[in-house]
Amino acid sequence: MKPISCMKWMLTLCLLSQPWLARAEWEKVDENHLAVVYIDPDKIRASSVFPQAWHLIDLNDKSKSGVKSRLVLMEYDCHEFRRRSLAFASKSEAMGEGKTLFTSTQSTSWKPVSGDTVAEKVIEMLCGHHAKAPSHGKGKDDKAAPAKDAHSDAKPSH
Repeated sequence: MKPISCMKWMLTLCLLSQPWLARAEWEKVDENHLAVVYIDPDKIRASSVFPQAWHLIDLNDKSKSGVKSRLVLMEYDCHEFRRRSLAFASKSEAMGEGKTLFTSTQSTSWKPVSGDTVAEKVIEMLCGHHAKAPSHGKGKDDKAAPAKDAHSDAKPSH
């Protein structure tokens, strides 16, 4: 088996049997009318350029497909001020509990981190002074809801 295929298989198994994620000591990062977003500070994979952190997006209301929360492994680029998801799982209950409804280990493309968003808060936590937002394009129109960092209920976004 190729190393990348093996890694994706192992990550999928991890997502399907993740009681350690559901019982994590989640730290609240932000909330709005759609969701509360947490990260697990104990599971941060430190790196000076590409740190990774597990996010828990706890939706206020269940989606039409039955999703109440999402667990997302996000990777951040401290130098280019961008992010992408590496894996995620949609769960049927709040706080990452319940039945796993969908998983994906397909990485999304890099997306810029906009000002005054959950992603900006997290990248500053993970990268510290290394994270420098581009000065252009920051403003009220860039504000995104925390749940937007997650994926659709049925398919990974690309």
